[in-house]
Amino acid sequence: MLSKEDNALITQVGPGTAMGAVMREYWLPILLSCELQEKDGRPLRVRVLGEDLVAFRDSNGTIGLLEEHCPHRGASLYFGRNEECGLRCVYHGWKYDVNGNITDMPNEPPQSTFKDRLKAIAYPCVERNGTVWAYLGSKCAEQRPSLPDLEWNLVPQSRCYISKRYQECNWVQAYEGGIDSSHVSFLHSRLNSTDFTGSPREQGMKYMAGDKFPHYETLETPYGMMVGARRSAEPGFHYWRITQCLMPFYTILPSYGADSPVSGHAWVPIDDHTTMVWTITWHPTRDLTEEELDDMRYWSPDRVGTSEGNGRHLPLDMYIQETSNPGSRWKPKLNKGNDYLIDWEAQATKAFSGIPTISMQDQAVQESMGPIYDRRKEHLGTADMAIIRMRQLWLKAAKGLRDRQVVPVGLYAPQSYHIRSASIRLPDGIDWASEATQVTSANQDEVHFI
Repeated sequence: MLSKEDNALITQVGPGTAMGAVMREYWLPILLSCELQEKDGRPLRVRVLGEDLVAFRDSNGTIGLLEEHCPHRGASLYFGRNEECGLRCVYHGWKYDVNGNITDMPNEPPQSTFKDRLKAIAYPCVERNGTVWAYLGSKCAEQRPSLPDLEWNLVPQSRCYISKRYQECNWVQAYEGGIDSSHVSFLHSRLNSTDFTGSPREQGMKYMAGDKFPHYETLETPYGMMVGARRSAEPGFHYWRITQCLMPFYTILPSYGADSPVSGHAWVPIDDHTTMVWTITWHPTRDLTEEELDDMRYWSPDRVGTSEGNGRHLPLDMYIQETSNPGSRWKPKLNKGNDYLIDWEAQATKAFSGIPTISMQDQAVQESMGPIYDRRKEHLGTADMAIIRMRQLWLKAAKGLRDRQVVPVGLYAPQSYHIRSASIRLPDGIDWASEATQVTSANQDEVHFI
């Protein structure tokens, strides 16, 4: 369990908080480029780390990210006119460029220098491979870190598929679900554990169904932590699921087949009570096929467990109608208001939970814990080893930066993020950590598998 103080320390991310300060040191993925397609198009409300912001693409195609409220009288810049390389407040016409400079103040005399003495709060943004990254920290351009070399943001866009979903709970309990390997044997399982095909993915699921209490080991790394979850396999062998936990909020999940895509998540805090969950599937060496893309875009219970993407991404038809509220485009139709459309008959006869899709099974149980769970009430066991170790890393980062200005892990080691996870079958007695360093490198032309 965590004390009340430590629980608050890692869960609170707004301005002035210790964990919020840690996250502001990193570049953060905040939007897909396609969310701001048009130059001089309509602005977009964005909320991240408890701050209300407005994003826009200017006449030159550059992304701007400004505090939502105009410094003049506080009107929302969401209603602003995006024109001629700036966003103009419709209340009194003050105009701001992507750096927050006031380029026009038409309700002041022409000779006034007032506009030269003010700026809007603006955060630098860069785009890479279809993702918009923002830096919300205070470092000058020369001192800022580089973007992390996450493989999914380096491969051509034709090799990568990204979906997002709005989750109504704190980022920590969402993230912890992502590194909890033991829940896969229950929450995402079928009732007939013998109904598996011979595919590598299905073989991995068979191991997880057959051994429900994995042995955990962890290894600290330059980017965060690597987790090994060991299960029994055939006589003389163990099955290892190796998950990467990258600071401050990324995970990479084990892949299965020799030609299987890789998947991962980014658990980006919107504020203390909501999270934007990014789900990314990519292939290092080839374009994703139409069949693979269809598996991610459309839900089919018949295909559960047969592909990397089916059910992990929220299907295209499972979002509510978009409004102008921040993140509304990514809110699921399945939610706590309709009990996630749980199928009680399916729970009784087919599936352990009865909730459609892997992603919504995760979301349902994580949201059921409340906006921020009181971790003084927990009773952690051996299966929670990865969660315990990750909390220690977060606390170390938050207290280290707050108390001694210690640089957070991985901040200036972007190349260390160029890794993968793996699922491998190893003979008894083999050092999994030594083997993992060989099979998780992204600097090779293959995906490692069972």
